[in-house]
Amino acid sequence: MRRRTRRAAPVALLGVAAMILSACSGGGSGDDPTGGDAPDTDAPVTISVGGKPTTENPEQLADFERRLDEFTADHPNITVEAEETQWEADTFQALLAGGTMPTVMQVPFTEIGALIERQQVADITDQIEGSEVLQHLNPTVMDVVTDDSDRIFGVPIAAYTMGLLYNRALFEQAGLDPDAPPQTWDEVRAAAQAIDEATDAQGFGTMTLDNTGGWILTTTSYAFGSTLQSDDGATATIDNPATTEVLEFYRSLRWEDDSMGSNFLLNYDDAVNAFASGQMGMFVQGADNYSNMVVNRGMDPQDFGVAPLPQTDDGLGTLGGGTISIVNPTATPEEIAAGLEWIEFRSFEQFTDEEVAVANAEAAAADGLAVGAPGLPVVNAELNDQYLAWIAPAINVPRENFELYLGTVEDIPLIPEPPVKAQELYASLDPVVQAVLTREDADIDQLLTDAQSTVQAALDAG
Repeated sequence: MRRRTRRAAPVALLGVAAMILSACSGGGSGDDPTGGDAPDTDAPVTISVGGKPTTENPEQLADFERRLDEFTADHPNITVEAEETQWEADTFQALLAGGTMPTVMQVPFTEIGALIERQQVADITDQIEGSEVLQHLNPTVMDVVTDDSDRIFGVPIAAYTMGLLYNRALFEQAGLDPDAPPQTWDEVRAAAQAIDEATDAQGFGTMTLDNTGGWILTTTSYAFGSTLQSDDGATATIDNPATTEVLEFYRSLRWEDDSMGSNFLLNYDDAVNAFASGQMGMFVQGADNYSNMVVNRGMDPQDFGVAPLPQTDDGLGTLGGGTISIVNPTATPEEIAAGLEWIEFRSFEQFTDEEVAVANAEAAAADGLAVGAPGLPVVNAELNDQYLAWIAPAINVPRENFELYLGTVEDIPLIPEPPVKAQELYASLDPVVQAVLTREDADIDQLLTDAQSTVQAALDAG
């Protein structure tokens, strides 16, 4: 069921892509400016890298500059020119068109499919195969940067999946086994009823404001069997049976079971605060929220529970995202090789150097941060297990509470967010979720038909 982010180029962007490609001087994806020769990795080379912290973040800037000095000492033939350039939706295409994109910069998961299709990112397949660590990344996240021909166009450096968060203490109070969280939506409904009847908390909740209602409805629709937009981003597919089924699920919990509380206007902070304070038993949220709940919001570490997002028989997977380091499509093979050296040093050294791994983990623990929190690893199981063994004395998170999630996180396919105007799509669905939760007679079919028309009009407008 694994699904890759292979997309046809949006028609409206083909003209832009052609202009950008004509501005490139060669060496982009699909080209081989070496004629097949291996790059000379000892030759002097200069690369630019984005993501340098600004002076408004002096501690991060100092750490970045310290690491840059260490990299330069280890790689005397590579000159790194650091920039503050960050990915922004409204300026990124101008960077490419103007030829000012750094040699290495970071983009969100949502962008890489279209960049590959438009040949706006370097093919790094040949250079990555020589890396000690980059050729051993998690296959689940590597699917996101790999095309139909198994060519690789980026390095995922951080990733997350959506999951089912649940309060272990409320489970115990309701007579439920916190080590056996729900794995089907029927089990979610039954657990919500049990919590609602046995405690003062609501059994289940969902966000409804600031585009979060649409975000979670999209996530859950994936688990019920449908995306809400075609892969090329040209067509809205909101009015589908799976999304109808999700809304009927909401309606059952709200109007038949009364297990969704009494406040149906919740934004992100409202929902996570309700969960962290024990007022909500379960909700769909990023599975990497341990630090947010425990470190930032004071939740008891033993109360935090996370389970894989339940899937119906038709389920496609779970919404996932993260950050990818990419290389400029005009980079020479030597620049690509140097860029990958930088990426490996900056983001993966803890997986190959025990001393670095232990020092970083001990420093984080001393600062009161979570060490060993559940999440989707970006390296394969062997490297991740080695890393966890190195830092075991510093781990301060009860990982034994997350066995089901940790044991299955790589089995559920990652489905990216809608590729075009995702926030507008989410915004159009907030009132749909609100209507189902506040009006018992809400016409789900009509609500989805209307949302479909709204989003399609936005897509057609370009």
